[in-house]
Amino acid sequence: LYLCRKVAPPLSGEINSQQIRRNKRDVVVNGASGSEQKLRAQKELTVSHSSMERTSTTMATDKHAKTIAIDEAPEAGVATPADFETAIAATGYGRFNYILLLVAMPCCMTTVFETTTMSFVLPSAECDLNLSLADKGMLNAITYTGMITSAFLWGFLSDTYGRKRLLVVGFLLDSTFNVLCALSQNMVAIMVFKFMGGFVICGPFAVLMAYLSEFHSLQYRSRVMIVLGVFYSAGNMLLPALAWLIIPQSWNLVIGNGMLEIHSWQIFLAVSCLPGLLSGLSVIFLPESPKFLMSKGENERALAIFQWLHAINTRGREEFPIKELVNELAANAESTPDKQASPDGTKPSVTTGLSEGFRQLGVMFRKPHLKNACLVYGIQFGILLGLNTFRLWVPQLFTIIEEFEHEQQMYVPGDASSSLADRQATLCEMLAYKVNKTQHMQEQWLERDLARALHGPEPAGVEPLNDILKCTATTEGRIYLYSLIIGSVGIGAYAVTTLMINSIGNRNLLVYGLLLGGLCGTALYWARSSLVTLVLSSCYITICSIASTALVGAVVAMFPTSMRTMVVSLTMMFGRTGSIIGNVTFPYLMALGCLPPFVMIGAIVIAVAMVSRLLPRTVKKPLQ
Repeated sequence: LYLCRKVAPPLSGEINSQQIRRNKRDVVVNGASGSEQKLRAQKELTVSHSSMERTSTTMATDKHAKTIAIDEAPEAGVATPADFETAIAATGYGRFNYILLLVAMPCCMTTVFETTTMSFVLPSAECDLNLSLADKGMLNAITYTGMITSAFLWGFLSDTYGRKRLLVVGFLLDSTFNVLCALSQNMVAIMVFKFMGGFVICGPFAVLMAYLSEFHSLQYRSRVMIVLGVFYSAGNMLLPALAWLIIPQSWNLVIGNGMLEIHSWQIFLAVSCLPGLLSGLSVIFLPESPKFLMSKGENERALAIFQWLHAINTRGREEFPIKELVNELAANAESTPDKQASPDGTKPSVTTGLSEGFRQLGVMFRKPHLKNACLVYGIQFGILLGLNTFRLWVPQLFTIIEEFEHEQQMYVPGDASSSLADRQATLCEMLAYKVNKTQHMQEQWLERDLARALHGPEPAGVEPLNDILKCTATTEGRIYLYSLIIGSVGIGAYAVTTLMINSIGNRNLLVYGLLLGGLCGTALYWARSSLVTLVLSSCYITICSIASTALVGAVVAMFPTSMRTMVVSLTMMFGRTGSIIGNVTFPYLMALGCLPPFVMIGAIVIAVAMVSRLLPRTVKKPLQ
């Protein structure tokens, strides 16, 4: 009744009681003493009491309805627990979100740099490290090997101990391994440090996706995932620009009587550690994910972060309207009674955390998540098998084109390859020429090493074998310019997709985008010039990259918080497994002929486009 009196009009019984008191007061004040006045007052009292009895009966019969009315209109200032989506939407979109995206830019670039630097280094380091095509495939794949070995570890650590700490540690460790890789003097050392770099960067990549999505409401979440794609494309632009600036330089530093030689491509590797260093230092100043805190029962900390976000976005002009958050830990405990979690929000022990990680893994491979998990793992495997195989071989392909065109301009009449100069060669013929040349060079290097082992160094007056078997690295500027153009196309495509993602939907983007990308990849078989190769390469890489980002954005909405980072990590693990298989097999497919490698990158993408039709729709779906 007290609440009704505060928020609703007075009840009819209350009106009659007030009228009775006023009537009595009027009688006293007016000094009425006549019998007529007394009789009139008694009649009014009788009518009033009858009305009150009827009102009481009505109140008794409608008690439940009035209780509902009270709940629907609570007293101002009484807190109603809000879920995560309500709370994050109440913080608005403003300065903090812009700052967060600004910090995310070097974070995305760090991942691009870690996985892509070797593709720009290989054409230049080919002679310094005596690399074959198979060696180049292994160096391209070794980073992804490190990534898949740590997929389970980082997913468990993030879902158990938080997002922020893992981002800081992962980015700083990645920068350290990049510096050590730059100081390496042989292929084995480079592979070791690139493996370690992949091992530590796997965590920040997956955690970053979940971290950003948990700071944005439904209205902006899908767009933010596409904005990340813009940042990845920006990294794909910045990296060839740095390579163009540094690698063609004739910088050679000798330290300690030749024990340590530093070439321009090693300086490029050292510079590539800067985005990771900047990312690790920047994330230190950001808060922990409020969604993660709510899932751990730390609602007070989560509410304080929501209030802080709201104050930054509104510049303190308004008070945060939410005073209490729902207890997600209790709700999860009710739905999964066997879950090992501390109700007071304290951090679990290592044993408890590991058992919780295996429990999450078991839940993932049971209904209702089994079907969606298998779908996203298979789709990402196919996308990244095609995308990262071709993307990492693009600089080498353009190097082959440049080298072929340069040598054909200087051909000697009667040479076996001179017939190709009389007409426009296809990309396949250029690749075949490079494969034959590399195999011939490898055979000569083996003969040189065998001769030195049997007869020792060349005697005086004999021309050194190193001069006879001269290896010339191709560092033409056009190679990096082509990669820069591909990155620029990606930024434009991501910008358009950001505006259309809510209308198109992640599933439609995957189906029709991958179908078009697969056709472009297959069409490379008939490319006859650098320009045609550039156009088809840009379309293929951009479309597959957007599709991969859209798939991760869909994964974020398809799985609950307790599983989200682990599922993203496993999704990327399957994708990186595809990257390893593709990069290792690509040079062997090139040796078999030109058609097999392009059929591989085209057909696999078309196949996953068809499978993507089975995914659920996730546009504006609330986080679980």
